Amino acid sequence: MASSVTTLTYVSVVTLLAMITPIFYSLTYSTFTYIEDMLVGYNDINMLLCFLTVSVITMIIIVTNFMSVYYFFLHMSLGLVLLGCFSVNTLLSFYILFEISLVPILLMIITWGYQPERLQAGLYMIMYTVFGSMPLLVIILYIYINTNTMNIYWLMLFNVMNMNTPMMLSLLAFLMKLPVYSFHLWLPKAHVEAPLGGSMILAAVLLKLGGYGMYLMNMILISSNSVSLMCLISMCLWGGLLASVLCLLQSDIKAMIAYSSIVHMSVVVMGLFSNTSWGLLSATVTMLAHGWTSSGLFLIAFVTYSLVGSRSFNYSKGMLNIMPLLSIGWFSLCIVNMSAPPSINFVGELMAVPVSVLLSMGLLLVLISIMFSSVGYNMLLYSKINHGPISNYLNQSKPITMNSLLGISGHLLPLIMILNLQIAGFCTVCCMNSKIIFDLQNQCFK
Repeated sequence: MASSVTTLTYVSVVTLLAMITPIFYSLTYSTFTYIEDMLVGYNDINMLLCFLTVSVITMIIIVTNFMSVYYFFLHMSLGLVLLGCFSVNTLLSFYILFEISLVPILLMIITWGYQPERLQAGLYMIMYTVFGSMPLLVIILYIYINTNTMNIYWLMLFNVMNMNTPMMLSLLAFLMKLPVYSFHLWLPKAHVEAPLGGSMILAAVLLKLGGYGMYLMNMILISSNSVSLMCLISMCLWGGLLASVLCLLQSDIKAMIAYSSIVHMSVVVMGLFSNTSWGLLSATVTMLAHGWTSSGLFLIAFVTYSLVGSRSFNYSKGMLNIMPLLSIGWFSLCIVNMSAPPSINFVGELMAVPVSVLLSMGLLLVLISIMFSSVGYNMLLYSKINHGPISNYLNQSKPITMNSLLGISGHLLPLIMILNLQIAGFCTVCCMNSKIIFDLQNQCFK
């Protein structure tokens, strides 16, 4: 058993180093682009998402207490699938990997889920993902028939397809994966039933597949139907406001964190479909910030669950009196989750304000309401767990492991804006490159 664990550790480290190598070059040299052929390559936005994937998987390996070869195999295979999904240059390859990513997380939920309801959660995931992806496959084949190519970058520069109402059905799969309100029913069930590693990678990376897919389709298709896009943006923002209200009504810690993801992803949708470089930069920063924040929140929620034995707010009280170090972690993560400075969450949502003004003053009011309600449910999350009388269910003799503290710190470090000057500059370059694509598209069709 010891030899298998040692071998597994070496394999994990080597695989992660292999993943990090091209990402290191890209973050070091902003003009670096590695494309070996027309099938696989790296550009600006997908490189940042690859960096997010590798960092989250590293944190999962650090904080996992039990050494199961099958468990680590699922995480490493899911990591490779996600890196491939962010790196491929053809629509069909992206679709195949997009669907394959469902299999490892489904096996995690079914095998290591906490309650018998994990089968229902897995069924909800399959139904939403499969039925939502059917129109996407049809649209991809339709694009190939009309353009005789599936290369993503060629389609970005010389797009000949309009985003009319039928073509917007291709966004259905990504809206369900993100998810936005009204397509979100699978998300709280999956998070509540998933194990620690499954919740972390589901919230941090798998949801970003929806955002990355919408970025690709928005760059490929000409946004000629502005009325439909405005209706979509309005629906997502109002849904985000409703989700923030639902956060205030939750009694389960993981369910509240899951609903908060819907709130932040609604802001991402507005930035992606604003068709402005400023909006794209806001969406990119928000996706990165939410990836680290939500993963850290699920980690510290698991640590609290291991001390109390319940995810209910009614049993998790008075943590500040017994474990102040854990309360500091809760406070820090709740602060960055409400997008307070000096976190990059603050930068991402602050950039969304002028984008909403450009689109509609009504959207600005909804966005401001989302920001204030986000402060409310994060303060409620912190105060319910850490203040009040000490819970009788709290196991005061159980210490917090060093791996858990290291994992929480590892999630907080990338979120501090002062330590992210390189990433911020890289996002600016990414925004400039996307603006060049927008300008080229406008010149082609003038």
